[in-house]
Amino acid sequence: MLRRAALRPFALRLRRPLETAHGQVSRRAGFLVELEDGEGRCGYGEATPLPDFGTEDLDACRRALEEGLFALIRIGADLPSASLADSAAFRGGGAPCARSAIDSARVDLAAKGAARSLAREVRDRAGLVGEPESRVAVQALVGGGGPASVEESARTSVAAGFEAFKLKLAVSRGLRDPGLDLERVSALRGVIGSTARLRLDANEAWSLDEASGALAALEPFGIDYVEQPVERGDLVSLKRLSEEGAIRVAADESLLGGGLAACLEARAASILIAKPAAIGGLSGAIALWRRARSEGLQVVWSTLIDGAVGRAAPLALAAGLGSAQEVHGLGTAGLLATDLRETSSGDRLDARGRMQVSAAAGIGFAPVIPFSDTHADQRGSEGGAGRDGFGGGRGAIFEVEA
Repeated sequence: MLRRAALRPFALRLRRPLETAHGQVSRRAGFLVELEDGEGRCGYGEATPLPDFGTEDLDACRRALEEGLFALIRIGADLPSASLADSAAFRGGGAPCARSAIDSARVDLAAKGAARSLAREVRDRAGLVGEPESRVAVQALVGGGGPASVEESARTSVAAGFEAFKLKLAVSRGLRDPGLDLERVSALRGVIGSTARLRLDANEAWSLDEASGALAALEPFGIDYVEQPVERGDLVSLKRLSEEGAIRVAADESLLGGGLAACLEARAASILIAKPAAIGGLSGAIALWRRARSEGLQVVWSTLIDGAVGRAAPLALAAGLGSAQEVHGLGTAGLLATDLRETSSGDRLDARGRMQVSAAAGIGFAPVIPFSDTHADQRGSEGGAGRDGFGGGRGAIFEVEA
């Protein structure tokens, strides 16, 4: 039974701004959800919205979280996730990050109550037997607006142990420059070598004709696939590129909100870039995986450049549901100058570019909110955090008890 729910704001700085076709990302602001049961165990979830990608904004996220947590504690601590999703806060899929944070916190708490890892909890909920993977192969997200900065970022990623890489396309401000993208891809390929896996992300930048031309021009670089080459709602063009394009394409933004069902129904892409934070959390992600598995679709788990708590969910999905051979979009911890855990050791890679999956109960660590003046007006007079990152309600902007 749930005893208490709390909500705490945070802001995480990126080491350097990340350029995307949607705009520049220089920090990630969000909320940490804490659910406490009658035994004193705490489950955690993270809501770090990215409005430019298509999620709710920070204010809408906070409102949805407060309503959802109030409903969870006061209306019924055992309210099923599906019923919670039908509450006014989440109706129509308008607050996917808030819904994800509450759902993930509930699953984390359940895993801790059963003394099993989050990956094992995910596997059990999916109805699979056997143990989850202990390591997951991940790709680096390489930054840089020009060839020289791409090379610098790529060298850092290679030194960190990555063997797969992803680059954002169409990041030149004001005017899309296909020639610059070719130079950037060439620079990256030159650093990582001819055999390393290379993936690209256009973030809806192109029309159908532009995408067809770009895929043809990029084909010589040995690209694994290109994410979301056209606008999210243009499933006809996405499907055409999937069937006729020079390079495989993947659906990403097309999976948000009602687009998920439409994309699956149209079979617009054979590769799905699934972000739990954008599709309703672990429960929604498991449902997507079941559908994709039944239709022979490839699922790559990814993040919204989340903090450590948010990254724990897709890592658990990759370990609990994925193939050991798949490479997932989870190598983003190095982009952050600050994070929600005291050490980044859990994000370090082995010699084969794989990330260790915690065998500890739940997410496997106690979150810590780094000091920041962002949301200072919301954090309360004490601010700061206790020994475990929280303690005594300090820093909470919303708290409700059963």
